[in-house]
Amino acid sequence: MKRLAIFVASLLLLESAFAPLHADSASVRTISSGATNAPIELAITGLPSAANPYDAASANVIAKIKFASGRTIDIPLFWYQEFQNFQNYNDFNTKKIGEPEWRLRFRALESGEIKISFSGAIDGQAIAIPDYSLNIDYQVQTPITISGRGFYQGEAPFVPIAYNIAWAGRYKELIKYKQWFKAASEGGVNVARVWMAAWSLGIEWADTGLGNYNARLQNAWTLDQVFKLGAQYGIRIQLVLLNHGAFSESTNPEWFASPYNQLNGGPLASPAEFATNPIAIKYWQQRLRYIAARYAAYPNLFAWEWWNEVNFTPISQDDLSIWMKDSRIYLEKFDPYKNLITTSWSTAGSIRDWDPVDFASVHIYDSNDPVTVLRNVADAMKEYLPNKPTVLGEMGSGTLTEDPFADPTGLHLHNAQWAATFLGFNSPASYWWWDTYVDPLGLWGHTKGLSNLIKGLDLVKMNQVEIPSIVATRTFLLQNESTTIGWTRLNNYTLSAKKEFLLNAAIAALKSKKNISTNFQIPKSNGGTLKIPVTKNGNYTVSIMNALSGKLLTSSKIASTKNAITIKLPSFIGDISFKLASVA
Repeated sequence: MKRLAIFVASLLLLESAFAPLHADSASVRTISSGATNAPIELAITGLPSAANPYDAASANVIAKIKFASGRTIDIPLFWYQEFQNFQNYNDFNTKKIGEPEWRLRFRALESGEIKISFSGAIDGQAIAIPDYSLNIDYQVQTPITISGRGFYQGEAPFVPIAYNIAWAGRYKELIKYKQWFKAASEGGVNVARVWMAAWSLGIEWADTGLGNYNARLQNAWTLDQVFKLGAQYGIRIQLVLLNHGAFSESTNPEWFASPYNQLNGGPLASPAEFATNPIAIKYWQQRLRYIAARYAAYPNLFAWEWWNEVNFTPISQDDLSIWMKDSRIYLEKFDPYKNLITTSWSTAGSIRDWDPVDFASVHIYDSNDPVTVLRNVADAMKEYLPNKPTVLGEMGSGTLTEDPFADPTGLHLHNAQWAATFLGFNSPASYWWWDTYVDPLGLWGHTKGLSNLIKGLDLVKMNQVEIPSIVATRTFLLQNESTTIGWTRLNNYTLSAKKEFLLNAAIAALKSKKNISTNFQIPKSNGGTLKIPVTKNGNYTVSIMNALSGKLLTSSKIASTKNAITIKLPSFIGDISFKLASVA
């Protein structure tokens, strides 16, 4: 009898161990029912944390989401802590609000009823969460996709007009991001490149150790707010997951502080092992799972970027290719929205394998005329990668800082954006130095005229043409059967010309022992006539604009003869743009 009692008790204990966890207390509430530019978000309360809520071996709770059409996606819950920014006198800080909890975030793929069921376990015990449903009655945002060498949103072409807005100062992120996004948006910018760096929005570093992000949930929350601010101002986020310095001993080195470093208790004797060491891969995949569960659902996520300038790490090309392919396979398990993926290199010459990514991103720092510099790179990329887009992910005149005294009006920035567009890149140049140069000098608006000019045009399907110009200028065209856009620039409207002027002035001052003259005059043209080839004869509307502001200067209707139109440019300073549109 005693043995029977022990046996029955054992069975009851065993049954209890596998019984659903918190079956009666778990509940679901709607945080946000989403919108065109926002994900749906639910809070699941009544469930405990886990030994490690970021490790699927400890906590693996999956939501099965069924849309009205019958389509289903599986999304893991993620561990969440609410915060609030506040100002104390002149200091900014962030404080926790409430207790941490489990959250579910997903993107509405279609309108109508959505049914959600849950399954999984926390620390070995099965969970029980009641089914949940909600109705979506708003228009779902069409994602950005790639076809050939072009970006598209549905059938419409999409040109990523971007700036690097990679990080901000501690506790002031949201104030600065709001300021920057607002100014950038007014200039026509639609993409911002944002880093999950150790000193900014990263969730894993020396203060966390590997695999547990509790100490950086504030960073995770701040990145949520950056996404929301981006949506508010019509800006998509290209999220950089890894920066080169974190795994470099030579270029912007941070390896000495890395939790992956053996000297800090990590698994790696060298940063080169990051792509091959099984323990490092395990921790990377764990972080990737959390990042995808938390951020993949934002409709304004433009792309994941594996690395910033990975060529500055000692990881071999072969190891990197395998790592990118494996990382993509793993990410796609938790990102059912097929968000775009890229990576970046400091120069086009470093390229080895772009197969594991959707588009290429190259970085160029060169103070010479961007027309010359970028033509060579663009031509090489089109030959090397004819079936994928290439964006100019970073551009600047120097690698240390941009000189506000040598170039206070953004000559180089302006030329880089226009040259990249007209010479074959899939986007204007995405300039660096947003915080120390672009914003302090108010240069965000350099994209405005270009943005207005290219709006609605499929640049990939337009032919590049350079035609004979008026005196001391060059004229570049992009054209299809019905539309031609053009950019005419004075040859001396460049930073390199200004630097040559200043050098000559310094030499003259030394010889004459007089004060140096720094009065560089932006070159001016008296205008003239351009003969522009067109593919078919007919009537055309000719619009001539200020290249910087996009302001319309003149508009007229002209009939072509012998497959050409002659237009007269007014006098202008620096550069000017124009558009020819066929009319019935």
